[in-house]
Amino acid sequence: QAPTEFGGPSVTTMSLLLAAVVGCAASTAMGAVKIDSVTFDKFVSIPGYSTLVKFDKSYAYGDKEDEFKKLAKLANDPKVDKFFIAEVPIQEYADKDNDDLRERFSLTIDQLPVYKFFRDGQEVATHSGEIKAQELAAFIRKNGVKFPAIGSIPELDQMASAFMHTDDVEKRNALLAEAQEFAGDDTKAGMYVKAMKKVLEKGKTYIEKESVRVGKLLTGTLTEEKKSELLDKKMVLSQFV
Repeated sequence: QAPTEFGGPSVTTMSLLLAAVVGCAASTAMGAVKIDSVTFDKFVSIPGYSTLVKFDKSYAYGDKEDEFKKLAKLANDPKVDKFFIAEVPIQEYADKDNDDLRERFSLTIDQLPVYKFFRDGQEVATHSGEIKAQELAAFIRKNGVKFPAIGSIPELDQMASAFMHTDDVEKRNALLAEAQEFAGDDTKAGMYVKAMKKVLEKGKTYIEKESVRVGKLLTGTLTEEKKSELLDKKMVLSQFV
């Protein structure tokens, strides 16, 4: 692949990925890249790439950090393309490392952690919801990245609810088409599509009957893979209310 220029020496995509791997090794969260005042602009300006950046206190800990770690691991999913999760540790005292970035983005220490989405060097959006892995994953998807869902998929949950609250066949077919387009080749998302098709074919009672069947299967002896699949299906079916 031809080298790409971005504000300095030319680099290949492979070297960028290598840099990311090296960054991950120095990061507090597996799957995230630690960046600083020196590397920030170069990293978020990689052409064609998007980055979710967490601005947080140095040595962050607690529930919010646990949610970040849960999210960061999913960035290594092979379906996630041209996207990084990065963190900027802001030192409140001593050398005050990266505090200039806090000031640049008009952040206060009390606000941290703050999540911002960048594409091609430009700030696109700031996450305003809860600091939960599922909410952050939805925020990433909302900004155009095919990112795995944690738990159910909020966008499809809304479609499933709307699907069950109408008897209008035309509206149901429109929701099915929307769900199919959203799902792509994602396995969990495909479960929503399949459930919609089954409801169209067998009626609303399919959801209750299938939920009971899946529940019984889960009481049996299963491989971890099959158990995980059935738990996902049970969770998806529970959104059709």
